[in-house]
Amino acid sequence: MIMTNTIIQFKQVTKQYDHDTAVLNNVSFEIERGKFYTLLGPSGCGKTTILRLIAGFTEASEGEILFNGKKINDVPANKRQVNTVFQDYALFPHLNVFENVAFGLRIKKMNSADIKSKVKEALSFVNLDGYENREIKEMSGGQRQRVAIARAIVNEPEVILLDEPLSALDLKLRTEMQYELRELQQRLGITFIFVTHDQEEALAMSDEIFVLDKGKIQQSGTPTDIYDEPINRFVADFIGESNIVSGTMVEDYLVEFTGKQFECVDQGLNPNEPIEIVIRPEDLEITSKERGKLQVRVDSQLFRGVHYEISSYDGDGNEWLVHSTKKAVVGDEIGLYFDPEAIHVMRFNETEEEFDKRLEAYEDGEEHGK
Repeated sequence: MIMTNTIIQFKQVTKQYDHDTAVLNNVSFEIERGKFYTLLGPSGCGKTTILRLIAGFTEASEGEILFNGKKINDVPANKRQVNTVFQDYALFPHLNVFENVAFGLRIKKMNSADIKSKVKEALSFVNLDGYENREIKEMSGGQRQRVAIARAIVNEPEVILLDEPLSALDLKLRTEMQYELRELQQRLGITFIFVTHDQEEALAMSDEIFVLDKGKIQQSGTPTDIYDEPINRFVADFIGESNIVSGTMVEDYLVEFTGKQFECVDQGLNPNEPIEIVIRPEDLEITSKERGKLQVRVDSQLFRGVHYEISSYDGDGNEWLVHSTKKAVVGDEIGLYFDPEAIHVMRFNETEEEFDKRLEAYEDGEEHGK
């Protein structure tokens, strides 16, 4: 049997409880082995439902779920090659660290010598050497998480599912654990599927991100793809800060918004097609009114440590958020300059397949010259 790089497939999967609206609606995707995936979206978008379907904790209403090419819809949770790290870690408070990690191996009736060897190896992987006899109540939040991960990897699963495991940690520890999780995944070389509603966390850790809303995948891709080329207003707004205004695609490489025409790098749309424009706050440069492509009045300013966050408004009442190392003066009229590459064009109701084809056409055009 030839082993493909795809480990999990969802084929038109729907999950519906009784007569309620579908939690997951006709979702299809593929997961490749050895990568770090993040399911990202607001509460109720369907991301945890996907995790539960993969784990076998709930059944699909329609569609097929495949693992290594074989349908697993009816395979019970304990027979699947996956392990889950829960939000509350689900550790046994009456067992010490060793016994928590060894629990699954004892269920499998593995001999004591092998259990000892495997637990020691798993604890070493998560930097908890020497903690075997420590009580769970004596562990910090970060240490408890590492115990939960050790318990997951000791069973040698092909996939580890992580259901918002960092949400209970303070900001500093959360950031540290992001690095640790990413490094651990790379060392293990197995597939991680991570659920979060925190977009910064998703951008920092992932090889691939699935952005979900209302039971559907809105967009999938690398963190750079998702951030630089959002497919619609929801994705642009959910991932990072965005300036979004209505506009018109006059022709290839020329758009109109705020009553002016600007050069851009997009092509392949219909002449005079209504569109939405996205410009990220960090792509706007504060300059003089004369040099600025936009003229705005500064409304407010906050110092964020690495930059100033400046809110301003143009003559039509559009808000323009700017991230700049330059300080502005509230009430002043200033210019905002941006390069053609900073303008991202979004079509209304464009599917991800159509969107990808348009980007490919743009990349081909770049190679052969505009």
